[in-house]
Order: sequence, then C-alpha cells, then structure tokens
Amino acid sequence: MALNSKRMLLAGVVALWPVGALADEAPNAFSQPSPGYLEKFATTDQKVFVLERFDSEARLASRDIEQLVEPVKIDGATGRTIAGHALKLRGLRDCPKPTVIYNSQQTWQCAQAAVDYAGTVYNERATVILCKTLVLDPDQPGPLPASCFALVGNAGEHLRVANDDDAMVYLGLADIAVTADGKPRRPDLMKIQALSRSRGFQNAE
Repeated sequence: MALNSKRMLLAGVVALWPVGALADEAPNAFSQPSPGYLEKFATTDQKVFVLERFDSEARLASRDIEQLVEPVKIDGATGRTIAGHALKLRGLRDCPKPTVIYNSQQTWQCAQAAVDYAGTVYNERATVILCKTLVLDPDQPGPLPASCFALVGNAGEHLRVANDDDAMVYLGLADIAVTADGKPRRPDLMKIQALSRSRGFQNAE
C-alpha cells in the first residue's frame, strides 16, 4: 500500500488537536485521549506502550509504562500483541466478511488488510501506544479486552491520535458485537459503523 494511501485512510479516523493541548487532562476509561495526553509519555529514542487499568467505577487503578522492543503483532482485525500483552479490541467482532474493499478500491482479504493498516500505524508511525481496559486482574486468562490509541506524526506534521477501534470499524474490518439480547456492546461506535456500511467497504464479494 502506498504511503499516501495510508495517510488518507488515517486522516479519516483520527482526531486533531493543537500540539501539546490538554496535556493535563485526567485519565478517562472510555474517551479518546488528546495528543497532549499521549505526548507526556513519549521518549526521544524509543516507542512506548502504556497500559491503563480502570476499576468498576471507571477510576484509574493502575498504569504500566514499558518501552517497546518488539514490533506490535496484529492478530487479525481485533487481536493485538503489544509488549507481550495479548489484547482484543473491546466489544468488536473480527472480520464480519472474509474480503473487503481496501487500498484504492482493491479487494483484500480482511485479515490481511487489518495487518497492513494496523501494522503501519503501530510499527511505522506511532511513538506512543496507549491501551485502556476495565480488567484489573493481570492474571485473567485470555486476551485482555481493551481500547487502543496511537500517537502518530513525523517531523513537520501535526501530532494526531489514531483510534484503533474506530479505524477497524470504519474500514469494515470489524463489526460491533452484540449481547445475547441483541444490544450493541459499543454503542459509541454505531455512527461510524453506519458510515462504513454506507461506503460499502464490506461489499467486496
């Protein structure tokens, strides 16, 4: 995929603030952080991973900060392995269709498109990666349900926040999971899922 294409896609799923804005904002279990919030974890020489755990009342319970020495592994549309932590994007369903329209109207396998897109964001463009979870027990078996964000922007660019949950839904690579009684597990992403479907990214077959 050409770099310009990746930037065009990225621009559709990020929020933009002035550099350094909101650096003192409080931790929040659900909202997208500002670039300033992520920038305060950045170092000059190595990529950083931040894992925030929130309690049942959405209060920050712990924060782990690690330097990343291995590339982020993209396990399909919703699976991520970051600094040895197995994660799954919270409330999302992996690859509802086996193929998607991706990269200038080309037909791609869904899992391959997820690896291409998310791998570029995390491994080529990000300087800080933040994941948030409501699971407090570090020994809980299975992937950790989380929402993940990356601070991106090279020299001369505005710093931006790439929202992994939003991107996977917007690109048609993931759908919102539902409860046993049919309620969406991520009502906050309903509008972006509707936008994705209006653009036909899952209509590759």
